[in-house]
Amino acid sequence: MGDDIGHECGFAMVRLLKPPQYYLDKYGTHFFGLNRMYMLMEKQRHRGQDGAGVASVTLDVPPGSQYIHCEKSIASDSIKDLFGRVQLKAAEKAGKAPKIEGKNGVSIADPNWVREHVPFCGEAYLGHVRYGTDSENSIDKCHPVTRESNWLTRNLVLAANFNITNNEDLFASLVQLGQHPRQLSDTVMLLEKVGHFVDKENNDLFVKYSASGHDPQTSFSLIAENMNVARILRRAAADWDGGYAIAGLLGHGDAFVLRDPSGIRPAFFFADEELIAVASEAPLIQSVFGVKEETVHPIPPGQALVIRRSGAWTLERILEPLPFKQCSFERIYFSRGNDARIYREREHMGRLLLRPLIKVLDELGVTLQETVLSFIPNTSELAFNGLAKEAQAYLDGERDKLFKELSVSGAGAASEEQMKKFDQIMSAKVRVEKVIHKDAKVRTFIQEASSREHLTLHAYDVHYGTIRRGLDSVVAFDDSIVRGNTLRNAILRTVDRLGPTNIIVISSCPQIRYPDVYGIDMAKLGDLAAFRAAIALLRERGMGHVIEEVYRACKAELKVNIKSGKIRNHVQRIYAPFTPEEIGERIGQDVRPDDCNANIRIVYQTVEDLHRALPEHEGDWYFTGDYPTQGGAKVCCRAFALWMEGSSARCYGVDSALSLARFRQPVLVLGSGGREHAIACTLTKSLEVSTVFVAPGNGGIGAPSGSDEDSLAPIVQPQIEVKAPGFEEVVAFCKKEGIRLVVVGPEQLLADGVADVLRKNDINVFGPSQAASEIEASKAYAKEFMKRHKIPTAECQIFKGKESLDAALRFIDEAPFDVVVKASGLAAGKGVIVPESREEAKKAVRDFLENGAMGAAGEELVLERLLVGAECSVLALTDGERVAVLPPAQDHKRIFDGDQGPNTGGMGAFAPTPTVNDEMLERIKTTILKPTIDGMRAEGRPFVGCLFAGLMITEDGPMVIEFNCRFGDPETQAVLPLLDCDLYEVLNTCAKGQLSEEAVKILPNASAVSVVMASEGYPGKYETGHMISGLERARCVPGVSVFHAGTRLGAAAEGASRGTTAEAELKRLIRKVARTETILTSGGRVLTVTAMGRGLAEARERAYVAVRSIHFEKAFYRKDIATFRQSASDGGLALATKPNLGPSYLGAGVDISMEAAISARVQPLIQSTLCQGCVEDMNTNGLAGLCDLPTLGFKEPVLVSSTNIVGTKLKLAMIMEHFQPVGVDLVALCVNDIAARGGMPLFVMANFAAPKLDAQQAYSVNDGIASACKEAGCTLLGSKTAEMPGVFNPAGFDISGFVVGIMERGTALPRAESMKPGDVVIGLPSSGLHSNGFSLLRKLADAAAIKYREAAAFDPTRSFGDALLTPSRIYSKALVALAKSGKMKAAAPITSGGLLRSLSNALPQHLKASLKAEKWELPAVFRWIAWKFEIEVSEMLATFNCGVGMAVVVAVEDVDEVLKTLRSFEEEPIVAGALEERRSGEDVVVIHGAESCWLTPQEVGVSMPYPSVLSGLRDKQHTRRSRISVLGDGSLAATARTLRSLMNASEVARFPAEVVSVMSLVAKSTLVDQAKEAGIAPLVVLGPGGGIDMAAVEAELARCEAELLVVLNDIETSALGDDFIGRWEGKMLLCRSSLIRQVVGLSAATAALEQGVCVTGCTVYQQTPGESRSPIVSQETTRVLADDTPEVLYERIAAECETKALPEAVELIVSGRWRPRTAKATAVANGYPPAQPTA
Repeated sequence: MGDDIGHECGFAMVRLLKPPQYYLDKYGTHFFGLNRMYMLMEKQRHRGQDGAGVASVTLDVPPGSQYIHCEKSIASDSIKDLFGRVQLKAAEKAGKAPKIEGKNGVSIADPNWVREHVPFCGEAYLGHVRYGTDSENSIDKCHPVTRESNWLTRNLVLAANFNITNNEDLFASLVQLGQHPRQLSDTVMLLEKVGHFVDKENNDLFVKYSASGHDPQTSFSLIAENMNVARILRRAAADWDGGYAIAGLLGHGDAFVLRDPSGIRPAFFFADEELIAVASEAPLIQSVFGVKEETVHPIPPGQALVIRRSGAWTLERILEPLPFKQCSFERIYFSRGNDARIYREREHMGRLLLRPLIKVLDELGVTLQETVLSFIPNTSELAFNGLAKEAQAYLDGERDKLFKELSVSGAGAASEEQMKKFDQIMSAKVRVEKVIHKDAKVRTFIQEASSREHLTLHAYDVHYGTIRRGLDSVVAFDDSIVRGNTLRNAILRTVDRLGPTNIIVISSCPQIRYPDVYGIDMAKLGDLAAFRAAIALLRERGMGHVIEEVYRACKAELKVNIKSGKIRNHVQRIYAPFTPEEIGERIGQDVRPDDCNANIRIVYQTVEDLHRALPEHEGDWYFTGDYPTQGGAKVCCRAFALWMEGSSARCYGVDSALSLARFRQPVLVLGSGGREHAIACTLTKSLEVSTVFVAPGNGGIGAPSGSDEDSLAPIVQPQIEVKAPGFEEVVAFCKKEGIRLVVVGPEQLLADGVADVLRKNDINVFGPSQAASEIEASKAYAKEFMKRHKIPTAECQIFKGKESLDAALRFIDEAPFDVVVKASGLAAGKGVIVPESREEAKKAVRDFLENGAMGAAGEELVLERLLVGAECSVLALTDGERVAVLPPAQDHKRIFDGDQGPNTGGMGAFAPTPTVNDEMLERIKTTILKPTIDGMRAEGRPFVGCLFAGLMITEDGPMVIEFNCRFGDPETQAVLPLLDCDLYEVLNTCAKGQLSEEAVKILPNASAVSVVMASEGYPGKYETGHMISGLERARCVPGVSVFHAGTRLGAAAEGASRGTTAEAELKRLIRKVARTETILTSGGRVLTVTAMGRGLAEARERAYVAVRSIHFEKAFYRKDIATFRQSASDGGLALATKPNLGPSYLGAGVDISMEAAISARVQPLIQSTLCQGCVEDMNTNGLAGLCDLPTLGFKEPVLVSSTNIVGTKLKLAMIMEHFQPVGVDLVALCVNDIAARGGMPLFVMANFAAPKLDAQQAYSVNDGIASACKEAGCTLLGSKTAEMPGVFNPAGFDISGFVVGIMERGTALPRAESMKPGDVVIGLPSSGLHSNGFSLLRKLADAAAIKYREAAAFDPTRSFGDALLTPSRIYSKALVALAKSGKMKAAAPITSGGLLRSLSNALPQHLKASLKAEKWELPAVFRWIAWKFEIEVSEMLATFNCGVGMAVVVAVEDVDEVLKTLRSFEEEPIVAGALEERRSGEDVVVIHGAESCWLTPQEVGVSMPYPSVLSGLRDKQHTRRSRISVLGDGSLAATARTLRSLMNASEVARFPAEVVSVMSLVAKSTLVDQAKEAGIAPLVVLGPGGGIDMAAVEAELARCEAELLVVLNDIETSALGDDFIGRWEGKMLLCRSSLIRQVVGLSAATAALEQGVCVTGCTVYQQTPGESRSPIVSQETTRVLADDTPEVLYERIAAECETKALPEAVELIVSGRWRPRTAKATAVANGYPPAQPTA
């Protein structure tokens, strides 16, 4: 072979099925298995020469005996060395074996003792030969690899022929699972990935058997018998991308071999009654075991050969098979040619090459007779034989053709030319010589470049005398040309010594153009001869731009997730302009040595001919670039990016991902505001950036900013001081970290000269010099500058110092225009006063010049004419000469709505502004921006950075209000998200003076709106240190980014962050590990919330939806950012100047914008589920869709529908804040119903309703719905959200849905008429409770004070709540298959009514189901429920599914086939019982033996014998909650129910308050008992005179640091005292069982009955001194019934009204969302409807 390529590895597995005596008797050796493994590995020597390893597992050995043996070698002859050492160890041990009498009385070693004690004499063997793909070789790199444990079933041995393309993703998933992988290799990734789920299977089964009462030893014996290897592999391999054949042994004896779903890597197996053998090639098995070809089978793609410890084996479908793409290159080169089919295929390949060879010979004017055919040893020999045979056939054909010509014309009539040709043909023969031989086995491909040429020169030699010097041409036949190095450095030079006229090199495979990423050593594009040739042709023909375009496209592709299915191989564009012949010709030029005399031609096989020869091996990605997996295409793009960047790294694996990142450049951003955060986040999206450092930064640095994170680099906050004038720490940091670009944010740093300091230290910086920064630092200078350079601006006069005060005041009086007062210096955006009158202007002048209000910044003033028009901000990036303009923006400076109040640094912005069209923007550029940049350069102050022009668009055109020398804030936050280019590249070219004015690209049809959330009191005094919550919810809104400004980390998080490094943050980013820290307010402007949309209206809606999702105490924001009104003058749009104070839907509690935002976020989920026949109607925004029934192929279609709700399981989801499972439940309930009727689910429609919509919550639910739809094979056609204030409890929500399915007419189930006694009932296991029994279970759990977030007693690996939330299983695919087969008579989803009632619904009256409880294990959760709460078996069966989620009825004769079908869908069916005749009065469903099989008198609990590996325990989210103290009399039992409702609400993590104290007047009461049950020590506050001891109340409130006092219904307000009420005004809620506030307790119910009212209810209000003005917060109503007594009515008010109204009122007050309704007239004017009674 011309270029040695790193082979794939080879593996083999042998599993013996007979006792050791059998092999000893038949084959005369104790080492039958080991010997066969040696032969299998020896025959794969061509696959691996760098290392070899073998492992064995011995079954059923006693404790203390070694049962796994593993040995490896990297010796020069590794296989010989390996088995030599193994033999020595085995022989030494075998010599100690006790003797027994064998056949014919001969004494032999005891075979059972040998099996147990001698290494490598067990039942299972796994071997591997390694062929390294780099020069590093060590024992650690050899397979098999082991994962060891003291528990038999947790030991794992792996060996594989594989390569994984998404190694970094697997690394991330392992870290997310809680692991800390010791290496970044794909071997470790797969070992740990499989090992993790081996551990999980052990955990799950141990929980199951231990909870059933088995001791640990028995439990592990049961685990060994029942471990589901297929399930382990499905879980582990779900996200693998690559080509692989992976073999594994488990310590207890199970084994498997898994093949990738594209069939890229080969694996073959043979099985008989003696053994099972697996190997990389079929001929190995045939030769070693002497079996026929037809008995050796390939493992199908996506399937695993699973061998149980018993020896039983099955082929299990693990992954859905993809299009079959067996590796053709392996077939060409690696596989052994003694396989009959391989022999024929390679011969065919050679035959197909004669035609192109003849074409070349004709072009050269050479005949076949003048050509010597030879091949380059060794693997090309078979294909060469085909070429030689075809050449002979060609000559024979030419003879036949000439004979025919002569026979027609007659020999006597033949011309002299014909006779000459006849003589030549008759004497012609195919000249085959062994011209070339390999003189030394030198593996050049793994050598360093410096020594490779010398080695390859001596790798080949020639046989002298085989050709005629100066007369013959030579054909050098090879199987491939990869790099061309060996061809150039050895073969061509060596052959040329023989003096041929032409050397024609033929490759039996096509041009290798792309890297292989699945295990063959072709991982670097730059090594490939075809790639180098194409690049050279592009450059020669003036098409170099294609290389740059492909580079950019490949870099962009690296951002795309593999799971998206949308990755494109852009490298194909490199070859598109050229024919294969052109590239081949260029390769010939490239490989021709300078001293070569012969003419060189290269002939390649075509891809079409390759597939003709190898019709079953369609994998051709290295030739065509058509990779069978998304990871392959992505890795190819990475290979191109690495080549462009000069990296020598391989193109796949975590190491390569890190290498690509490390090759990028680190950037430093200076500043701490929202502007800097926005710049940093935008820079992270650049493929040129490795790390973005931000100093001094803020609390949000490093946290995600947006919902659609595509960051490729981490953000790190270094601990450095940014201090003028020397900025020493900044300079030192830049040099230490190799910072390639510094981006300066704040104007003060620029004015202090930071850019000058950095440039003096040869550090690139984006930001103007100190001299150029004066254009902002001094407004006086700026005005003079504009005057000098005729830049349009308002006329003005400048005044400096106190001495100019009088002159300034006179100017104001005498000026013929209104003036604006501006401090000349830097004033943080607050130095401009736009006075309402001349007197106000004079006051501002006095404040500045006389009183020093602005300090040094106000010592010089600019008084200029007030311009009238529309304001806008234009940011221009410049290198000092050229200008690239960003989208024009508009900001809102004033603090209050309607542009009222003092100026601020900016309260919001939007872009692009409709004020500036393209024509106006060009005018601004030519009349303002360019002249400014040119003027600065002309004055010796070149401006490099961002020039911010604050403009007024007047009737006379654009005029400058001010210039800034940096990015604007908040304009930057609105502008940067609109960019469709690499910001780093643009800024870097500015810093280097190489800016292209076309560099800035803008997203089409996009707008952005930014809203600033500030601390109340800003721009004056404000509080800090308040916790911020809701950031994650805000980021769930589509297109939203949250940029931090005045924030800091909580103390603990702040301390932890100080140790953060760039490397750690990079690994965190690659691992996709989220950061969760407490963030506090620390400034005036706290956050900027930016949203993008298809227009300003949509962007504005999304921004405010996100703003309303964020909460911190005393938050303030403007409500009118980017709000437009119709202009009265010209009918156009103008910014609204007055706030909307009228009634609104939002004011009533319905946020339509939130609904729209959620709908937009859910759209991708809907689209990801679309199946055949279903089309989303895009005009309905995800609320409806279309279904095209004829496309589904049904002859007489009938539709079937099912609707359902999840029920009270939602309450648990709210408590756990885990909503995805209930989305799955909703779909499962519906599709299982459809499938049980014999229908195929088509589409799902869902509805989500809540009192206050939460984007994160709604998305999570819909994500569960969508994932369930995909599992069920149906479409989520529409999903509606609705905000319904007052209908639910504050934190509640509800989901409902329906499914439409389809079936053929006449196939509906159940088929009652066909059911008969003897039919079999098959159960399909449930995953847990599914969706039923939660009302009972929650009530019992609450009464027992069981904490949902603590470890479940029956499964310590999960919390109690998480265990209960396990989503329902979906059975639809399996049931649809059974229904289509006609084998299913009935099916019953086990839902409401438990196992008894659900199954009875599917049976006819004359039959009953007789089930046996012993047929299945009662799952641990049900066993624990029954034991813990002493529930009788009958109630368990009538409430819960008891481990059976679906029951199927089939005929007894169909059972085996049905079980097989169900198992093919990964089910574990249970033959639970049969149908019997039912007599009158008998139960429809009878379960025998449940009492004895399922119930246990002892405590059900599980203690794990090893550390839990899958902790599902999740701490409560670290969010600050307001502390509530509750005060009640305690004499009325109903008040305990009210207290309980408040405590239940606080169980929900998102509820903003918690009860920390309970005070009662009665020592023994249900109120006191309720407090104790919740773990709160109640305090009795009964005073000496029988009243309230207010001193004790005050002391308790101080002790528990209460922030809100709740006074229950049985306390008189007057008892509290006016002083106390005054001090607690605004911090106290009172609950009354009446719709009027004054009536208390039972007397309220009595009054309602006496007055004959129809409705009554409760009122929760804030008590203030003077009852008449105490504002109502919440009310709920109930009907008064005719037979009500005061006691009954009061109980109902407490149960139906107070339990809803009080938590709602607390939530409204604490969250800050409550606004008082103070006048009856307001309610009437707003048209609020009267409250309706609660049903």
